This record gives sequence, structure tokens and C-alpha cells, in this order.
Amino acid sequence: MTIKDSRLLLCCFLSAALFAWTLRLASEWEEKLAVYPAGIDLTYDQSSEDEEEEEDEGEEEAREQVVRKKTETGTSQKVWKAGGMFNAQYHFVNFNRDKLDVSFSMPAEYYRKYLTGYGYTDEEYSALKKWRETAYRAAWEAGYERGGKPAAEKAVKEVGVEYETRLRGMFYKRGLALRTGNIVECDMPGIVRRNAPELKSLALAFQAHAKKNGYGSEDTVGAVVSMVQTAIRYKIPPTLEGTRHTGGLLPPARSLLSGWGDCDTKTGVVASILANWSGIKMVGIAVPRHYLMAIRRIPGKGDMFVRYEGLEYVLIEPAGPAWLEPGSVGKYTAELLKSSKGYVIEPFF
Repeated sequence: MTIKDSRLLLCCFLSAALFAWTLRLASEWEEKLAVYPAGIDLTYDQSSEDEEEEEDEGEEEAREQVVRKKTETGTSQKVWKAGGMFNAQYHFVNFNRDKLDVSFSMPAEYYRKYLTGYGYTDEEYSALKKWRETAYRAAWEAGYERGGKPAAEKAVKEVGVEYETRLRGMFYKRGLALRTGNIVECDMPGIVRRNAPELKSLALAFQAHAKKNGYGSEDTVGAVVSMVQTAIRYKIPPTLEGTRHTGGLLPPARSLLSGWGDCDTKTGVVASILANWSGIKMVGIAVPRHYLMAIRRIPGKGDMFVRYEGLEYVLIEPAGPAWLEPGSVGKYTAELLKSSKGYVIEPFF
């Protein structure tokens, strides 16, 4: 073997070693990527009111269930599929003690497409990582040939940036967000903005009740809140359904057409309905293992509120099953808000 051949062999060996080292760094970064443990969900025994959770069986199929609360009777839900449509009907009592009902429907084919817009599958994630590995190798080889190790490292770094951009883009399109520390969480502001038009028909149903009963804005907001608190059952969604990672949240239309949801799911439903009225300003409130929201208005006497950008936002706790008017939250939630860990405000609109 000539000296030239030896040098060529050594260069190939070093190039392969450096490329393998680069891939290992990317792999170590990947291992740190994690879905937030149990989402930011409040466990059932910590929800707004201690009541026994009912087992959920076949929630996607036709069923009718009456749920009675300590504060009112007449609350019920019916969810069914017929004629190529998914349907839901809710009977509830608002804070004025009026018995109301609203309905929501979505074509089955459209609903299936809607669901694919949330969460991501292992297959999709693997395909993105496979693209990265192929792109890394091609970038390294082209860069090394063009300008040696410095050019190769620069090319690989550019691929890494492109990969992270694609990864964040995939999460964003699926109602998720990649946070500091590579933690994947639900993108509540994005979910609310996307679902406002999806839930417009439901907003119009509440508006019809408001017109019929002479409700002002506060009574109308209260009707939406009371329905979600009491007629939609409290249950924590799984973070993994088959190979689909959900982030521990049901998108609003699925929650309505399934009849259940947890704290952040129910917050998404309330905020998506209210977002159909112009001029309403809302923020999400993330506290340790719980999620609620607040609406911009001047607090009344005894109302709990937060300040955001110099303005007061009155707290709303959609989780239920307690019947809590805007300005009131559960005892456990009040303790969380006052704790040293504090809370994070996410503007919806």
C-alpha cells in the first residue's frame, strides 16, 4: 500500500468517525424529546368538585347518559352517529337556573379529516428522523468534498436547523408545541384559534338562547361555561392512542362529539365557542398539573382575576364538574394560583 493510499484510507476513516459522532449528538438530543408527563392534567380527585368518575365505554358510539350534580338536575348528554353525521345534544342548567339545550353535528368524513389534524404518529416521526439521517449523510459528503471538515460540519449543522424547523412545523400543524427542554405540550392558543370557526354553529345556538331569554354578555358567557362544566363529563385523555401521541388533549370538536374531556380540553371548548364573538379577549392560565382560562372584563366584588399587560382578566374554570360562575374557582385551583410555583399566562386573542 502506498503512502497516498494510506492517507486516503485514514481520511475516509476520520470522515466516517466524525459523521458518526455528529449522528450520536443528534441522537442524544432526540432522546431528550419527551411529551410532558400526563400533560398538564388535574387528576380527577383534584378536580373542581369531588364526585365519582363514571367509566367510559364506547364513547364514540351512540349513547345517552344523564348526569346529576349537587347544584342542579336536568343535565344530560346524548352522542350518536346517524346518516353519515356525528351528533351531540346537551341539556344543562345555566347560572340563571334556566334549563337550556344545544346541539352540535359534523359530517363523518369531515370529522375523520379533522381528527388527523391533531397529534402525531410514530410513523410520521420516524419518517422525519429518517429524512434527517439521509440529509446528514448527503450534506456531510458534499461538504467534505467541497471544503473538508469545516464545510462538512457547517452543512450538517444546517441540516439540523432544517430538521428542527420541520419538527416544530409538524407539531404546530397538529396542535402541539415544542417547548424549552424539548418538552412537547398542547398549543392551546393555536387550538383555540383553529377551532373557533369549527364551533361557530354552537356559538350561534347560544346566541339564539341569549336573544330568546334577553341575556347580556355575562349571562351568555355563563351559559357556555355551565354547559361545559356540567354536561361534558370530566375524564383525562390518554397521551397515547395506538401509535398517535395526543399530548393528553382532545380537540374541541372531538370532546363535544364524545361527551368528555379534562381541564385543558374543556378550556379549549369554552374558548373556541366564545372566540366567535368579536371583541372578546381571553387568556389561558397554566398552573402545575392544571389549566383554566380568564376573560377580559372588570372584576365584580369577590371575583378572582389575573392581570395581563395591565388589564384585569376574570378567571373561569371550565373543568367541572362543579358549577362555578366566572370569577370563582375550586379550592384546589385557588391554592395552586397562590403557590410559589405561580402560573403562566397564554394569550388566546
